[in-house]
Amino acid sequence: MKKLLLLPLFLFLLSASLFAADTYDKGNQIFSFKIGTTIPAFTHFFSDDSPSTLVGPGEENTGMKVGGYGAISYQVFNTPKTAIGGEIGYNFNFSAAKMLFTAVPFYAKYSYVPVQGEWDLPISFGLGGAYIKYNDASMMTMYANMEVGVTWFPGENWGFGINTGLWLIPEFNYYEDLQQDNALVGFVPITLAISYRQ
Repeated sequence: MKKLLLLPLFLFLLSASLFAADTYDKGNQIFSFKIGTTIPAFTHFFSDDSPSTLVGPGEENTGMKVGGYGAISYQVFNTPKTAIGGEIGYNFNFSAAKMLFTAVPFYAKYSYVPVQGEWDLPISFGLGGAYIKYNDASMMTMYANMEVGVTWFPGENWGFGINTGLWLIPEFNYYEDLQQDNALVGFVPITLAISYRQ
């Protein structure tokens, strides 16, 4: 049933991308400010004999509660439909024990914008690093994400959008006594954005 619902959406996006006129030229830029929430999606511990993934927020699952996120991003178009740039942000979530988990992701970003104009539908991929801190422990680690969104530009320059996607943040401990805590955590962000294009 879900596949049947996704097929008309896919066909609409495909036809819109094939017949839409390009709005952007090489060198056009977009600045965005985002604010929203992050939902803990899963935690996977590598050391488990039978690997299990704990899905969803809460004490019995990921051990984290829904948190918040704010970011600033910049991109420049290198073709009429693709842009490169970067983003830096700040994320926080509280654990079931009411301890603060924070992540500061900073990453390079590549976006494909098949539908553009008054409505932009960007599909983005990011790769970089994140500084994470939980209670008294902190570390620098890798970071990857995939994001989709829609932005409405009522005028020529300013736009308003909503984005979601999936973040992947691995934790690799180098000390042998901490290696049982090595894990991969996933978050689903839902953010509102204000964008300026020129």
